[in-house]
Amino acid sequence: MAAWLLTGLCHEATRLARKQKYLRKHELLILNKPVNQESEEEEREMVDALASPADTLAEVEDTLFLEEALSVLTPQQQRVIIATVLNGATEYEVAKKLGISQPAVHRIKVRALNRLRKHLVPDGPDQPVGT
Repeated sequence: MAAWLLTGLCHEATRLARKQKYLRKHELLILNKPVNQESEEEEREMVDALASPADTLAEVEDTLFLEEALSVLTPQQQRVIIATVLNGATEYEVAKKLGISQPAVHRIKVRALNRLRKHLVPDGPDQPVGT
């Protein structure tokens, strides 16, 4: 059950990260278009702001949940989890960026996921992730 929950958490975190990235790109679209007028005395523009139909409260709750969950990890574990789980980078890419080996990144990721599992499901069965 804990493994299922942790897998679901990873998938949800990935989905939220992609959604947040998409919303940042498409959050606000402003169209400046001259309005056709009879008189040329005054130049006017039609400004339409099309905000994304995002549920801001849910996004804030999701962000706070992720921040709280990541706060139990070491800074290096946070970097690895954010890069691999949230941003979708491969372990090899993260290893090159951090200047460590890919197996070391894998070990850090497994330890971080186990720590998250213990934090999120404190009374769950002790089944380590990745073994």
